[in-house]
Order: sequence, then C-alpha cells, then structure tokens
Amino acid sequence: MRSAAGTALLAVAGTVAEATAAAAAGATFVDLGPADQAGRAGQAAITALRAAHPGLLICAAGEQADLVRDQATALRTGAILICDGLASAEQAVTRAGLPRARLLVEMGPAGVLRARAAGFAVLVDLRDGPAAAPAPGAAAAGPPPGALAVAAICAWLGVTMVRTSYPPQVRRTLDMADSIRGGRLPARTVRGLA
Repeated sequence: MRSAAGTALLAVAGTVAEATAAAAAGATFVDLGPADQAGRAGQAAITALRAAHPGLLICAAGEQADLVRDQATALRTGAILICDGLASAEQAVTRAGLPRARLLVEMGPAGVLRARAAGFAVLVDLRDGPAAAPAPGAAAAGPPPGALAVAAICAWLGVTMVRTSYPPQVRRTLDMADSIRGGRLPARTVRGLA
C-alpha cells in the first residue's frame, strides 16, 4: 500500500475534477466521500475516474472500490478494508478471516507505532482532531500548519497512508520527511560552498 515515494496519500475529492487534481498532486488513492453515496451517480463517478486514471485507486462505498469501510464488501470484492482501531482490525482477522495484508487500521498519530508493532498497515486522517481542515471559506489559504506537522511526524513514524483535503502540500511534506529519514532521494540537493 505504500507508494514508491513512501507514505501513500489518500486525497479527499468530491468530484472527478478534484480527483484528477489530486492524482496530479501525487495522490495514490482518492476518497470520493459523499459522491459514492449517490447510487448510480457515484458508480458513474468511479467509472469516469477509472477511465481517466487507470492506476489511481479509489476509496468509496461501492462494489468497484479498491478501499472500503464495510467488512462484507471487502470480503465479497477483495478490496482493502479500513478498520476503526486495533480491536476492529483484530476482529476482522480472527472472525472474518481477512488477511492482515488487506487491512488498513485507522489510528491517531499516537497509535501508529502500536498498530505497526501488531503487524498492521496504518491510516492517519489529518481531517480529524487538532489538525483538521478549516472551514470551507478558509480552505483557499491552505492547510493549517498543524496538519503539515502531523503529516511529517506520521511519515517519520512509518505510517502507511495519510488522508487529507490538501494533497499537494501534504505530498510535499511526506516526501520531505521520507527524504530526511533516508527513504528516498531528495528532488534537489543544494550545498553551500563558501
């Protein structure tokens, strides 16, 4: 689930146009959010997005999604299941028989190391808690500084995926943290020779 650049990015997008912009900004997954609740309109959005970006993975409630929150859908379709915490993930393994490789545990930053030690891939949602997105009118100003700081810490801790409404800024932050950690080469190096 980790991208070639390290931590995968799950970008929140309500439309195909927003999903296209997120893909261009480096998103590995796109969360169609409420769009997938619209029945046929949601399936049409998934179909259009797959046609426009065949390699982009989609998080939605539909049968065609690659990443889902419903255990029955994950079992039926083979999609990756997002579990709400470690207890939910352990239940999916023991009762439903889902392999750990098909689970993504949603945790806060403080639980990343515990979930990784238990052998699970981890998702941190930057849209919840103190790093949450501002009101829609303030969204044009960019992400709150706290969201970028949390993204950097999560990447440093080895989180598998980060969910955000700010794909370009968070992708840069994740790449920077991965470069500092030594997981990827920096895009450009500059050395002062004075």
